[in-house]
Amino acid sequence: MRHGQRGGARARWLAVITSGLLGLGAIAGLGQNTESPSSWSCTYTFEHLQLDPMRFELHFDDTGRGTFSFWRKEAEEPIVLPLQLLASTVERVKRDLDALRFLESSEDYRAEREMPSLGTVILRVRHGDRQRSVRFTLTRHETMRELAQRLRGIAMQEYRVFLISLARQYGPLDLDKQLRGLESELKNGWLGEPEKLLPLLRDLEQDEDLLLMVRHRAEKLARWIEQAVQRSGGGGTRKPGEL
Repeated sequence: MRHGQRGGARARWLAVITSGLLGLGAIAGLGQNTESPSSWSCTYTFEHLQLDPMRFELHFDDTGRGTFSFWRKEAEEPIVLPLQLLASTVERVKRDLDALRFLESSEDYRAEREMPSLGTVILRVRHGDRQRSVRFTLTRHETMRELAQRLRGIAMQEYRVFLISLARQYGPLDLDKQLRGLESELKNGWLGEPEKLLPLLRDLEQDEDLLLMVRHRAEKLARWIEQAVQRSGGGGTRKPGEL
């Protein structure tokens, strides 16, 4: 089998398995009460119709508990997965929202010129009887830009973990590819909570049923994250670094 054929086969198994799980994810999401008794919640949505998945959504309360959802182009329903953010992440999100006076402000945070090619960000916040939603493609507001980047980084990380778990169960030969994707995302500082990856990476490292190169790459990434966390004083890292 040629290299291109192998790559196509791997892409097809991922599409088939993911499509098969779409209905299960939607059913799971409908069957569970994802509303929290908390009076505060935040929902972040990123949409780009030219990408696949074409939509990511995070919904969480002030305990960090909620759901992560994504929509594939060929699917009518999303996959809905449980979400648990770190307490420090929720604190940073709330701190940014307080700095923005988000619920009190009328600012739309849009840049003078919209950039639809970048995709659309929708941010919704509810606190008691107050709620507000904004939508933009590009913002020049520094705090809002950092907040949107942090939330998108969390969505990217949740999706990558989903792909890694899927490959581990159904296509172990694809695992190294997924870890290389994770390595690139870490290297560029794109992920929102890298320290949460440590248990998964250490588990992959110790799994004797996996290819040795996969175990070595998992160990390398875990070691890099641990060093980055130490350098940052325990708060994780979002800056680009050398792997």
